[in-house]
Order: sequence, then structure tokens, then C-alpha cells
Amino acid sequence: MKFICPTIGEDHEKDFLVTGNLDEFRIIVFSDLTEYKKGFEYLELTGYQPTEVSIDLFKELSKNDDAFSGIILNIHDENRIISKKELQEELFI
Repeated sequence: MKFICPTIGEDHEKDFLVTGNLDEFRIIVFSDLTEYKKGFEYLELTGYQPTEVSIDLFKELSKNDDAFSGIILNIHDENRIISKKELQEELFI
């Protein structure tokens, strides 16, 4: 499974769009490019580029980063929070 994520930066120096703080954050993701465009408009973002990211990255983050608490899917519409536990156990599908 893949998501479209707003990122800023180049190559391996890309940063994701997150919500929360350094001790507990979620990454904002979109189900496809159409939803990304709607969300981009909703959030009034500038300077970000769409990047396709595999669910495997978020699974690894959920295992290895204590501050990562999950992802927010389609924040402009569905606004579904998928917790790190759901990511690890694939309960969100």
C-alpha cells in the first residue's frame, strides 16, 4: 500500500508535513493524488511536493520512533487517524 505525502526538501533531506510536537507527532498522508490536491487546497499549503511513500516506511517508524504516533489519512475529508499500533498490526485495511 502506498500513500501520497506532502514533502519539502530534496532527495534524502525531505521532510514530511506533521502535526503534533517533537514528543508525539503524526504524519499527514493522502490516499491518492486527487485527495492530495484537495487536501493541499484545504490546508493552503505552498512549497510542498507530492511524494509517494510505502506503508512500510510508516511501519518502520512505528517500531523505531517513540515520538511517532501514527498517520492522519485525508485530513481534509476523512480525517482518519491510524495509530502506530494499527500500522504495526495492519488493522487499518
